[in-house]
Amino acid sequence: MKSLSTKRRHLLLRGATLGAAALLPAPLGDATGAQPRRSKAGGIKAAMVPPATVNLANYGGVPGARAAALVLAFRHALADLAGQGGGTLVVPRGVYDFGKCADAATLVLCRDARDIAISAYGALFVVTTSANVVPNLFYFFNFQNITIAGASFTDAGFDPRPDWRGMVCVGLQADRPSRGFTMVDCYAERVVSLLSSQNNAVTRRFLSNIRVHGEVRHAYYGVGASFIRDNVDVDLVCHNVRRGIIASALRNADIRMTVSSTAHWPGSNGLIALVCGGASVGNVENVRVTLAASGAGIHDSYVHFYHQGDEPGGAMRNVDATVHLDNAGAGTILFLFDHEARFVKATTARVWDAIALHGTITGDFDGRVVANPSASSAPGTVCLDRHLAQQARSGHMLLLVQ
Repeated sequence: MKSLSTKRRHLLLRGATLGAAALLPAPLGDATGAQPRRSKAGGIKAAMVPPATVNLANYGGVPGARAAALVLAFRHALADLAGQGGGTLVVPRGVYDFGKCADAATLVLCRDARDIAISAYGALFVVTTSANVVPNLFYFFNFQNITIAGASFTDAGFDPRPDWRGMVCVGLQADRPSRGFTMVDCYAERVVSLLSSQNNAVTRRFLSNIRVHGEVRHAYYGVGASFIRDNVDVDLVCHNVRRGIIASALRNADIRMTVSSTAHWPGSNGLIALVCGGASVGNVENVRVTLAASGAGIHDSYVHFYHQGDEPGGAMRNVDATVHLDNAGAGTILFLFDHEARFVKATTARVWDAIALHGTITGDFDGRVVANPSASSAPGTVCLDRHLAQQARSGHMLLLVQ
């Protein structure tokens, strides 16, 4: 952990401070799809698609079929739905094994899909990644109004250490406006991520209205939501994830997570990472984070306000972040503010403004509430709520500001 100055402790931060172990094999949990999952938002019934319905089994996509047959089944079923103007693809219950992947393949590529729902309650999709690569099981390139409901995913070859080995369950990319992608009641275990945006700073204005609801266990990421224009809604339960969400240039987003961890699982510098790579690649604006975290404090921080890169301009504004922490132990930070450009900078012109921090701490905790190793010269305000301030006075070491 970086060494941080303890010279100043304030409950309202402004101006030149903030504002200015061996890995154990993870047991297979609910990835069998045996337990029904139902969304608070209505699951597949909430998908607004035409009434046409096709069944994957009618195209040869049945449990036990070979990987090539499964890929063809999805391709033909989705093409038939597209020809009917959209509708629902039903995937029967069972295990669908897509075999071994030794390269960064896309197994089921969906281009220009529109008004389609995939109902996969009780279906388990399995990949075995056999090299240090990241295959995508489903990849949607340009889309309108897509829902995946009830699907479970697992990768028998996944390794959570930082060598990028394991599948992305669903990848998104767009080079023209693409709006409305929902994953609801979905479950992933031993994967790189449940969903990841593959857009970049150049194409960040094309993706919007992305919604993810489900559970992720023993994984690298829950969701990668970088370079999405606006309207991101993430509601996840996570156990042993290196990051719950990482999001560059996030705008107009609501992130809700319940997270637990055990000491053997590798962590990261931030469980929830809000990233700004500079003004030219997109600021972070209008974001709400609500996190309930328990178990071992394997992350350097729970919410990381993370400026990156050499560009002097860049801002995080209008962010409301709440962390309810229970028995996290030692050495972790609720809210971390820094700017890294090959190393963590001691000073920065980047902006943190209109940031509101809330939360509660119960049980064992001897970490810090706020850490600010990169002092900002830009005007701005970060406020810590009265409840956390009172807990500071009760003995927790809270604000460390240069």
